[in-house]
Amino acid sequence: MMARDGFVVFDHDPRTMRWAEAARKTAEGLAADPKVQSANLRHGRTWFVGVDVLPNDTWGGVAGVPLAGPWQPHVPDLPLHAAQVSIVYPGYPVRDPDQSDANHRFRQTRMAAHVDGLLPEGPARRRFPREFHAYILGLPLNDVSASPTVIWPGSHRIMQAALAGAIGDNDPGQVDVTEAYHAARRTVFERCAPVPIRARPGQSFLIHRFALHGTQPWDGADTDGRMIAFFRPEFAKAGLWLSAP
Repeated sequence: MMARDGFVVFDHDPRTMRWAEAARKTAEGLAADPKVQSANLRHGRTWFVGVDVLPNDTWGGVAGVPLAGPWQPHVPDLPLHAAQVSIVYPGYPVRDPDQSDANHRFRQTRMAAHVDGLLPEGPARRRFPREFHAYILGLPLNDVSASPTVIWPGSHRIMQAALAGAIGDNDPGQVDVTEAYHAARRTVFERCAPVPIRARPGQSFLIHRFALHGTQPWDGADTDGRMIAFFRPEFAKAGLWLSAP
């Protein structure tokens, strides 16, 4: 399913559930800290970005609870960074004062669809590969189904082929992939229908590093924020990012 669709959702696992419970307690404390809030709240305080905020160890353990689950046989054994804790609150996305109309509409209608690691730089926001992720692992931390992660099935094949063609034998970090990325994204929108990933604590989901994905606008009656931890470990060599399956 990973090779075909670019993502897979794993069933409930008690090891993953124990980790999610420990990570949630830690994350809730961080999200309530005014200083941490100030650095992380965006879109009218409806999104806590939470990049690298979870104080886990190199292999993902948090508060003495090891990270383990059914995804492990399917991914390379790489050290893990501090996880992102993405929290989406009711009303997401509210437009920020410095956000353009086009950017806000894209977040509303296309769910801010993107491929991780292709960072916009400079006033013209030109895209360059800067982070060479091996995979994206999502771990729900609370039982809120609103505003799920959304993926375009099959998009990983389109995006990887387009970027490989644009980069060729060059150093990926030195290639402006803006046009190739935008053209491939338009192709994905034409050919692939988005699918929401509605997973609960104890479940997990794995996303291919080239899969186009985003976050659906708030669509539920829950009053708590939707909380997911994300790991995106990086390959040691950029070439593996582009050529590995």
